[in-house]
Amino acid sequence: MARKMRQYAKDVPFSLTSMMDMMTIILVFMIKNIDAEGQLVTQAENLVLPVSTSKIQPKEVSLTVIVDAGHVLVDNQKVITTEEVLASKDLCIPAVLSTLYERRKVEEEHALAAGLPADEAGQVVIQIDKNIPYDAMYKVMATCGFANVPNCDGSGTSLRQGYTNLSFAVMMKNGGEE
Repeated sequence: MARKMRQYAKDVPFSLTSMMDMMTIILVFMIKNIDAEGQLVTQAENLVLPVSTSKIQPKEVSLTVIVDAGHVLVDNQKVITTEEVLASKDLCIPAVLSTLYERRKVEEEHALAAGLPADEAGQVVIQIDKNIPYDAMYKVMATCGFANVPNCDGSGTSLRQGYTNLSFAVMMKNGGEE
């Protein structure tokens, strides 16, 4: 039985070089239009973030505090329930403070080892559900500022700062301002 040989066309109906040029132009156009910055913070899955028109983004993220309907989380570790925070009469939340105090000490040690001023180390990004009462947000913010002392009664006060550089994670609305 004889094998039939495949016949190749003598004339190709299109130019492969021009198609490659076209695909290269499309690829360059798409790369140029993609946002190069990306996201620094990933949104917690059970949050509805407030909407903002601001386009300003934090330069770096060292610590994330999440306040949702159920818990307050520091770097994705559950620290206290949101109900306990709302029920507390104090401005300082002891469970959150102890976690932040330890993280602040570590960040200051890393900053000093790198030759940077310890006071400038530490930025907190707060992700808070837009349906959480203002009281809980205010207590979490105040506790971040108190992160220079080990407990809420003020004993052991030091000259170092707590977390004073706070940012809020929000959903960007179209037509934001600089």
